[in-house]
Amino acid sequence: MTATLAARRPLRVLGLFDHDGVRRAQHLGPPEDRVPGPYRIDLLMDEGLDLMPIAPARGRLHRKLRDVVEHRTGVRADLAVRGLVRAARADVVLGMLEDKAVLPAALRRRRIPPYARVPLAVVSCWWAEEILHGSADQRARIARTAAQMDRIFVFSPNQVEAFASIGAADKVVFVPFGVDESWYTPAEPQQPRLQVAAMGIDRGRDFDTLVDAARMTPEIRYDIFTQPDRILDPPANVRLHPPTSMPVHRDNLRAADLVVVPTHDLAYPTGQSVLLEAMACGRCTAVTRTAAMSEYIDDGRTNLALPLHDAGGVAAVVRQAVADPALRRRVGAAARADVEQRFTFRRTWHEVAEALRALPER
Repeated sequence: MTATLAARRPLRVLGLFDHDGVRRAQHLGPPEDRVPGPYRIDLLMDEGLDLMPIAPARGRLHRKLRDVVEHRTGVRADLAVRGLVRAARADVVLGMLEDKAVLPAALRRRRIPPYARVPLAVVSCWWAEEILHGSADQRARIARTAAQMDRIFVFSPNQVEAFASIGAADKVVFVPFGVDESWYTPAEPQQPRLQVAAMGIDRGRDFDTLVDAARMTPEIRYDIFTQPDRILDPPANVRLHPPTSMPVHRDNLRAADLVVVPTHDLAYPTGQSVLLEAMACGRCTAVTRTAAMSEYIDDGRTNLALPLHDAGGVAAVVRQAVADPALRRRVGAAARADVEQRFTFRRTWHEVAEALRALPER
């Protein structure tokens, strides 16, 4: 394909990702008919790319066969297999997330077309953590897959060092994580009010430290939304709630005087979704300072930094914020402005699109 011919049509991107009905070129229809993809990958269409998703498995027999095969092989194969025809016509294949890249990479390694002939890219959330702290076998499997990738998109620049240890640093592209700022917006405070709210179900949440901080601040009420068995024997000032729907989650963010995101120190930015969602809602938010989250923290201006695994330090930050409404208003307003400028999904996928266009033809 010549450069002149490529310029005449959009870059064709085979998208390997789970979704609930994203359709090719759906951006041409009315906004209410658009189906969002994970992390709003559908916004690649607005960047002028021809995003070609694979339809989700619908039939009961199809789903059963898929589950049996993928369980026995340990490889997410269904989307890549059904994408063979489109891969032959694609300019690039983009996996979302790591598990979608394993089979295309294995086929390339064995020089099996069409995946052997098309550039491969992947959005990675967990590989860096698994490279640093996984088993030797796990690390070797990631290295084999990463070696076949042309681009590895990550949401924090600190991950480059982990990929360097397996010889893949030159493939890594940092893009800022984003939020749907048109959905998460400031609004009149919801009732009843929540004094301090925390939410999350991923392994990166450090609710133990937060609960210890709550014991040190019995005058402050905490509402934590997570799995029912995640926290045992909470103090009287901590109320536990199960995970909620997205609309209720947004209401909870808007109802909170302070949103707290306590995390462990992982190689990838854990907690950034809730952090940015709360910031987009104009709420004062406190998050644990880690290397992976450094791009998203501006302590005292757009959010508040919490010390890692330090209940006393967390309690001090919470107590100061709860006692200072002016601080919360100032930080919340700056947070919303920062999201609009730097942390939208549109910016995320704009930068991905630019990197994909820059890929050399294979």
